[in-house]
Amino acid sequence: MLKFILVKTILKKKKTLIIIAFYLIIFLTSLILNIHNATLYNPKHGFDGIDHLSYILYLNKNWQLPSTALLKETHQSPLYYFIGAVLIKLFGTWKASQYINVFVFWLIIGVISLTLWRVFKKMKSVLVGAFSLIALPMLNIFPPMLTNELLNTLWIICCFSVLVFLCYAEKKQQISKLLGLFFLFLLIGYWTKVSILLVVPIFFISFIILLIKNKKIFLFIILSTTIFSIISVILMTPIYKRAHERYSGSDITTNFIKSKVTIRKDYQFFYRLDWIWKVDMYNTQYYSMIGAAWNSFWTDGHNAITPFIKFHKKSFVLWSLGFVLLPICLYGLILLNRKNKGISLVVNLMGIFMLLIYICYNLNNHYSAARLTYETGIIVPYAFGMASASENKKIKRLLLFLLSIQFVVMVSFFWIQPWWHVTK
Repeated sequence: MLKFILVKTILKKKKTLIIIAFYLIIFLTSLILNIHNATLYNPKHGFDGIDHLSYILYLNKNWQLPSTALLKETHQSPLYYFIGAVLIKLFGTWKASQYINVFVFWLIIGVISLTLWRVFKKMKSVLVGAFSLIALPMLNIFPPMLTNELLNTLWIICCFSVLVFLCYAEKKQQISKLLGLFFLFLLIGYWTKVSILLVVPIFFISFIILLIKNKKIFLFIILSTTIFSIISVILMTPIYKRAHERYSGSDITTNFIKSKVTIRKDYQFFYRLDWIWKVDMYNTQYYSMIGAAWNSFWTDGHNAITPFIKFHKKSFVLWSLGFVLLPICLYGLILLNRKNKGISLVVNLMGIFMLLIYICYNLNNHYSAARLTYETGIIVPYAFGMASASENKKIKRLLLFLLSIQFVVMVSFFWIQPWWHVTK
């Protein structure tokens, strides 16, 4: 009997060591990929990368905010660009600013993992949720780039994480601290990119859940929220004035209308599915909103870092895996609703609201609106769905198998070669 227990203990330890080694390899490989790509990538190929760099260089040289009309991106909130300018000052090269998003990528993984732990209380579920993001093509497009999108996503996710913790809060001190944290992240996010305000409707839902669960301290919650809101609005005012100055004095609408590349805005654009049997992995942004979202989520449908090839086998594998991974994620979200209806409501509203913003954004005439990467906060319900689904042992094995394929192919496909055009 003692021998049996000993053998069982040894086997369990070996299994634990294998799991640790597996995830350690995943994490290290991902980190190496991001550093490698940031080193080789020329930011001018990113989403307005050269304009983001110009903003950073201006701040590094002058240490004051430029006119909102000076450059294409100078109307943006300044936090990301100040961080870039400080890094240039410290390391003596503009290239230092390009590693911001490598660091932010892992902060996002960390914050979501912490939130998953609060809900599931199982390290295995947390690791699967984190792995699903580390292997996700859409998230791996950002680390090499100069753009404030990923930092903005971090603050959105931080706000969301606080809302999840708020759903569990009961004591006054705990609630006040969490409310303070939410408004702090909202404020920092606003100083990064004004679109952080997208989380406000989700806050109201969480706020209602909080009030229902804590009727005895109703007035305390209302008063605390009011005070934090007033302080936040006051501190947001300088950024609001900058944004208002740009949009009231420029002809951005005219620029969109005159754009040479436009979207067919007929009703078919919003539901066309012919990109599936066409196996169109690169051009759907011109005629199908759903296809464009699919391509930018599961592969590099806009060729932001990978070279353009009409049909790429690795891209096809990533593109195809989505048809299996998405149903598993949705199944996981259904299971989450059975586990905790309050958390499920907050998580699913995050996804639904991001999709609604995506649809609204696609009403304009610019082809880049069809890129789902503008609504990167949608990775939150994706991670929750995967973590929830993995609580089923059979699905967990399938998930690990599929995510391992996705990760290996993604790393191979995204690994920038010195001769690629994005390095020039």
